[in-house]
Amino acid sequence: MHKILVSRCLLGHRVRYDGGASGPFDQLANWLQEGRVVALCPEVAGGLPTPRAAAEIPGGQGLQVLEGK
Repeated sequence: MHKILVSRCLLGHRVRYDGGASGPFDQLANWLQEGRVVALCPEVAGGLPTPRAAAEIPGGQGLQVLEGK
């Protein structure tokens, strides 16, 4: 059986930057029950707290950051 790496917020865990969750979603819940899911929040695993300030780039899509501006 293949394992599937899924962000914990999509499984209903309250680990989003605002302390919320994006799920749960039925198919992901089924896979979790089958033992196929490896749940991980990369931000929390990297040491970021929950809740935390939003990491957004106001007024753009990040192109200026990629260009070093």
